[in-house]
Amino acid sequence: MSSEELILRQSASRALQSFLDFSASVMNNDVSKYSIDDKFRENNTRSICTMGCIQKILEKTYLHNMGVAMTKDVSIQKEWIILLREMVSNFNHLASLSSFRPLCKVDIEEDFFHNITHLQAGKRSKALLLFRQGIKENNFSEDITMKVFVPLFFNMFSDVKAGKGEQVRDICLDTLSAVAAKVQWEHYRTILKRCFRELNLRPDKQKIILRLICSILDAFHFMKPANDASGNSDALSEDIDSSLTFSLVTVSSDKQQYMQKVVFPQVQKLLGSDPEKVNVNINLVALKILKLLPVDYFESQLSSIIHRICNFLKNRLESIRDEARSALAASVKELGIGYLQFVVKILRAILKRGFELHVLGYTLHYLLSKNITADMYGRLDYCLEDLLAVVDSDLLGDVAEQKEVEKLASKMKETKKRMSFETLKLIAQSITFKTDLLKKIISPVSLHLQKQLTPKLKTRLEMMLHNIALGIECNSSTETSNLFIFVYCLIEDTITGSRSECKENTQSSPDQDSTVRKTFLGLGESGSQNSYILTKFALDLLRNRLKSIKLDKEDEQLVKMLDPFVDLLRKCMSSKHASVLSATFRCFALLVKLPLPSLRDNAITIKNVLMEILQRAGNSNGHLVTSCFKLLADLLRGFRISLSDNELQMLVHTPMFVDLQTNPSPVALSLLKTIVRLKLVSHEIYDIVVKIGELMVTTLTESIQQQCIQIMLQFFLNYPLSEKRLQQHIDFFLANLSYEHPSGREAVLEMLHDILTRFPQRIIDEQGQTFFLHLVVALANEQHQNVSSMILRAIQKLLGRIGGQGKSYIYEYSLSWYTGEKKSLWSASAQVIGLLVGDHTLQMGKHLKSILAVVKKIMESSIIASGAIQLGLSDEAALPLWKETYYSVAMMERLLLRFPELYFEKNMEDIWIILCKLLIHPHSMLRSISSSLVASYFATVEKRKHEQKLDAPSWLLVQPSRLFIIAVSLLKQLRSELSDTTANNLIVQNVAYSVCNLHMLIRQSTSTHQFWSSISSDRGAFLEGFELLGSRKAKIYFSFVLQHLVMYLDLASTPTKSLHLC
Repeated sequence: MSSEELILRQSASRALQSFLDFSASVMNNDVSKYSIDDKFRENNTRSICTMGCIQKILEKTYLHNMGVAMTKDVSIQKEWIILLREMVSNFNHLASLSSFRPLCKVDIEEDFFHNITHLQAGKRSKALLLFRQGIKENNFSEDITMKVFVPLFFNMFSDVKAGKGEQVRDICLDTLSAVAAKVQWEHYRTILKRCFRELNLRPDKQKIILRLICSILDAFHFMKPANDASGNSDALSEDIDSSLTFSLVTVSSDKQQYMQKVVFPQVQKLLGSDPEKVNVNINLVALKILKLLPVDYFESQLSSIIHRICNFLKNRLESIRDEARSALAASVKELGIGYLQFVVKILRAILKRGFELHVLGYTLHYLLSKNITADMYGRLDYCLEDLLAVVDSDLLGDVAEQKEVEKLASKMKETKKRMSFETLKLIAQSITFKTDLLKKIISPVSLHLQKQLTPKLKTRLEMMLHNIALGIECNSSTETSNLFIFVYCLIEDTITGSRSECKENTQSSPDQDSTVRKTFLGLGESGSQNSYILTKFALDLLRNRLKSIKLDKEDEQLVKMLDPFVDLLRKCMSSKHASVLSATFRCFALLVKLPLPSLRDNAITIKNVLMEILQRAGNSNGHLVTSCFKLLADLLRGFRISLSDNELQMLVHTPMFVDLQTNPSPVALSLLKTIVRLKLVSHEIYDIVVKIGELMVTTLTESIQQQCIQIMLQFFLNYPLSEKRLQQHIDFFLANLSYEHPSGREAVLEMLHDILTRFPQRIIDEQGQTFFLHLVVALANEQHQNVSSMILRAIQKLLGRIGGQGKSYIYEYSLSWYTGEKKSLWSASAQVIGLLVGDHTLQMGKHLKSILAVVKKIMESSIIASGAIQLGLSDEAALPLWKETYYSVAMMERLLLRFPELYFEKNMEDIWIILCKLLIHPHSMLRSISSSLVASYFATVEKRKHEQKLDAPSWLLVQPSRLFIIAVSLLKQLRSELSDTTANNLIVQNVAYSVCNLHMLIRQSTSTHQFWSSISSDRGAFLEGFELLGSRKAKIYFSFVLQHLVMYLDLASTPTKSLHLC
């Protein structure tokens, strides 16, 4: 079986298989199929082939050699594995073999034994996963597992080459770990020994073997409940959620003795083999073993391991420091966060001078970032002071000053960025939200506030508080009510500047504990001048929480909790610091959404303070003024307060309003909108609205433009306007219908549409003709499609509002322009006439003849002008008279709806013939509308035929020659590039109808000669159609389409049914 010759291996395999077949029959009490005489079977079967003998052969010969073969070539392994499958399948009465029955599958693709030695890595991975799942869910035989599968898996684990098969190796590692988690101590020890033997034999694979050892140590399951947990260290009792809970379980002494005397010395030897190199995995293995040993031995060895790792952080090589940090983070993760203080103390003892201090702050952040999770609140309470000491040194000590020096900052990774700011955030999100702990975390800042602050130090302190605030927001133990109490106390303590005043105002606070208040911060007089920094911090906390919770007006508890803040924030408005004022305004902007009694009572007072602040701000145009404007707008909207004339005059003279045209502010516009809605009258408002109108036209920002439109409309509806002033505004809008930028014209048209919708009827009647004349001129000159549509909507709105006499004038103007000689007014007047077609009071029927004559003239001129231009021209807008023709045809379409008798009048035939020529016009819009009118004609024909029971209509477009020309023209359209699906469907529908009707007419004749004789007068039209086809290739294409259409016609008896089939 171990031969390199395939034929020998196969022969040996067959021989062993024969014995297995025989043995299976014996074990299953069925030897009848073997040719052994009855006497021999009766006398000797029990003595020669007893079950015990067969079982001994299987164990001593088969399984033993099978285990040996698992370390050899995969081809040898494959033969033995197939034999093992036969043994598992056939020996039902041997529990050790039948326990592996879940690995056998009917589908070979799913079978473990067929895939574990497969050439494809994916199938080997699948087999390993099946075994790992199986050993977790079933009681596999340990003896067979250790004899066969463990050697096989170790061999697979070791044979993986670098860069190839890592997935198989990783799954193999997990599978060996799963085996270790199920076997007894002796077998577990064997697997561990094998790992260390592999470590000595394959030093090039040290990293992955150490990973395997870690995984097997994680699978250590020989624990027993501890009788007395008092002997454990304090650090361990602090961390009840560490990766191993020492206080609840322990390891028996014999196993501890083995791990301490045999296993751990091997790891110590590895640690000392390369003193110049940090190895994360070796340190991790050492810690995992130490956790299984007695506590006193664990603690005596732990310090040396952590010291060894920390010493590498003093190395000048960045790669060594990075490796040491990774090892330290992995150690803390393994030990649990309860050992963080132990590690930090060692770090502080080792890293205490020069660049090492930079490394210390950076390393602490790294440890926290790798071990802190969002739900880990309260886990850092016990070591908060040690952590803050490192942060304080890094951000506020000499280390911080060195980071300010550019040459020093660029030398090392640890000096390029201050990671301690982020460290503060991680600490704040991981402590329990308690007042004493919060005071501790703020204390480094509050202590420095009592000193003289430089700009750089002030910036650092503000950044520290900002990160603390971010951490508090992420802290899952932060309850809203507790946060409000903390914020209230902090604001009151810092805004008053003395502890005694805090006591006096106790009654105005929420239901907080007074003992907390009396000892809250205790800033001295020297610190009170900088206490506004803490006030700003507290206000930011309040604002962030208000933004994150649902401000429900019906929540009485929330309203009761927030109501006391109104008076406190009002006090903050007396601050001289812009940052505090701005933060206060932002908090107020959120509180005004709630029905707070104090806010309702103090609204006027707050408004007066805002006006004083704006007056003090003078020509300032910064964030403070912006926040002030926002809050003022909210107050005016939410409460019944107003502005005096002086206040209004002062407001409109602030830089934000003065500079509206050059530097428009959405906040200023929002405030102005509120003022206009409240109908606060002042001559300054009238002046500023003029600027708003100009801004509405000139701005390119859509949001600003919409605000201006709303202000203008509200102004027109709410404010009294003299005839002169109203006329000035209307003239301004009409004059800007020709503004150079489309967005300006769109704004004007939107405004005009609102005016035409909401203004009194009297003004519409008086100004109607003026509006109309300007809109028509704008429509005639407009090149932008969207603007043209808006002009047309405005005209339509005007026609809907204006009186009958005004409408008659508009119709007369439009008719005179359309029938006149000014080509520039043809398209605009055609559109207006189209809008007026539905009005029955205008007696449009009297003018049909003159209108249709102009339509005919324009269509003919367009065809003549574009006669030499080919279909598919890219620049369609440059085509002559296309717009005039398009809107004339569109108007004719409306006329046909109003006067359907026009379809078949004699004087319309020339127009229909010209319309058919438009089917191949170079402009796509003309082709599309022509096709639509042809479809409308065909539909009307079918309707008349149905109503009048006519079989042979003589109408123009259903005559054979016209049907032929229409079909040819539409097929020519289909040959060009078309993007409109609706237009394409319409073309196909018209082609189908034309060809179907043409075929029906031919079929009604007794012979082809008779058909051609009957249409002798139309031969010229047929020749015209053939000329349209052009080349011989095009004619063949037409014939091909025609033949395929005709194939369906015999299935239908009428053109309508033929059309449906097509």
